[in-house]
Amino acid sequence: MPAGTPQGKRMQLRLKFNLVLLAVFALGVIGAAIYYDRHLEQNALDEVRAHSQVLMETALAVRGYTTDEIKPHLDPLNAETFLPQTVPAFAATEVLQRLRSKYVGYDYKESVLDPTNPRDKASDWEAALIEQFRAATETVKEATGFHGEGLDRTLYVARPIKITNPKCLTCHSTPDKAPPSMIKVYGEKNGFDWKLNEVIGMQLVQVPVFYPLEKARQTFRSFMLSLLGIFALMFVAMNVALSGFVIEPMARMNRKLEDLATKDFLTDLVNRRRFFEHLEKDLADARIRGFGVSVIILDLDFFKRINDTFGHDSGDMVLKNAAARVRELMRGSDCAARFGGEEFVMLLRETRIDTAYAMAEAVRAKIADVPFDLVGHVSASFGVAEWDHAEDARGLIARADKALYVAKQTGRNKVVRAEGGPAKS
Repeated sequence: MPAGTPQGKRMQLRLKFNLVLLAVFALGVIGAAIYYDRHLEQNALDEVRAHSQVLMETALAVRGYTTDEIKPHLDPLNAETFLPQTVPAFAATEVLQRLRSKYVGYDYKESVLDPTNPRDKASDWEAALIEQFRAATETVKEATGFHGEGLDRTLYVARPIKITNPKCLTCHSTPDKAPPSMIKVYGEKNGFDWKLNEVIGMQLVQVPVFYPLEKARQTFRSFMLSLLGIFALMFVAMNVALSGFVIEPMARMNRKLEDLATKDFLTDLVNRRRFFEHLEKDLADARIRGFGVSVIILDLDFFKRINDTFGHDSGDMVLKNAAARVRELMRGSDCAARFGGEEFVMLLRETRIDTAYAMAEAVRAKIADVPFDLVGHVSASFGVAEWDHAEDARGLIARADKALYVAKQTGRNKVVRAEGGPAKS
């Protein structure tokens, strides 16, 4: 569709509006995606950290309860049979190990470099973390980080186990000082030579990261899909609103302005300026394609007498009805204009002089043969000219106007061919 047409301009306006709307939305979606992706991931990690802290505090609570309420009652029995349940670390590990059956991936371990109980032996990565606690020049109370990949990825919280109570060395300094019942259970090779104020291991809590992050990703996808859905509805609604409240009213206003600028208000034919635009275009096409172009100029006879006798309103009625009769005989490709006063001009595209002459005769008869209301019969004189493929638009009009003058001078109510024109083949 040509960009210069009204519909083409409306399409351009809609396209520009939609491109701006899409650009704004794209920037908004990208910004929202970046923000909410980070925000939801951060919330998931914060939730994981909160769970890890709860798990750590639970382990400490079990430890404290064992120390205060269990150990004093069972210690006398350790002389004959060692009870691991009296060891706070053992109690905390056992209680939280049972939690794993329901909450997969949640883990608590008292990881030690040289443990009494072999199950507390630190793995390679745990040993490396313990060594970091041991090598720290200042006291480090806690360390957090991530371990593992994929489904096994966890967030860990580690706190150093430091020998601060001399009573602990009773069981862990040398085998000969340890309770025989403990030696009987665990042997005398591990869990000794601990020293006061030495970091011998760490309390380690691990909480799975994959599932909270996957939940955050699902929430993110749901949010983005809803955002896209909302935009689609907004896009449609705004285009409907644009059409209803902007484009169509503007189109109607433009059509009215176009009519005011290009049409004669009385006869509804095009005005002189628009007629010459059509003529220049048709001449340009004819110059390229080699077809004929003809014009007809007609002037109502004795029109001043009509105004003087019947009044200007009757004169306007005659002009309107004459224009209507001209329009009835026009083809779709023809153009008619009010040239001024009681003068009209017709542009006949792809028409040679003989056909134009016949058209002029038909219009003359249409005007002259049927009387007009109030004023009776009215006639018109015609001048017909065919473009000679050399003259300009005004030269063509001038030749037709001279023919019209001849018709006026030789009796009126007749059609006269203009002199000149293209050479006959």
